[in-house]
Amino acid sequence: MPVKKQPDSNASELHEGANDWFRQFLKHLELFTVETGRRLRSNSDSADYQLAAMRAVKRTLLDAGMDNEGLQNLFGRVAIEGVGASQSIQWNPELNKRRFELIDGDIQRILTPAEQIELAGLTQLMREHVDSEKNLPFEGARKLHRLLTDKDSESADSKQ
Repeated sequence: MPVKKQPDSNASELHEGANDWFRQFLKHLELFTVETGRRLRSNSDSADYQLAAMRAVKRTLLDAGMDNEGLQNLFGRVAIEGVGASQSIQWNPELNKRRFELIDGDIQRILTPAEQIELAGLTQLMREHVDSEKNLPFEGARKLHRLLTDKDSESADSKQ
């Protein structure tokens, strides 16, 4: 397998917290990769190497504080983005429909492992969409604030 030239390290472009987290992650990933790699047979192939690498990534993320469900959701989220996707996928009615189809299959216990990962990823994406600030009911909150502010000023005026 040809070795690709590694990109120049531009740590100064990362926020300090992200830089620290990634450096710590990479140290642990290296340790877990070596540990996992030691278990490989001498006649291992690329598929064995890839599986060992994924096991090392999983152990590293679990060691960083993730739980198994969160790990599955994030792996699913990355899997549905597709290869080379530089932009984040936006939640839409088609994805919602697909998620419901997968939920039905999950209830019937007919999902393949790949579909289970897809469901986890779609669920993660849906949660991110629902929890995002753009979905907060600001207009309703503003109306409520005006109503409460007006009532408070009316109450203050009536006491004088």
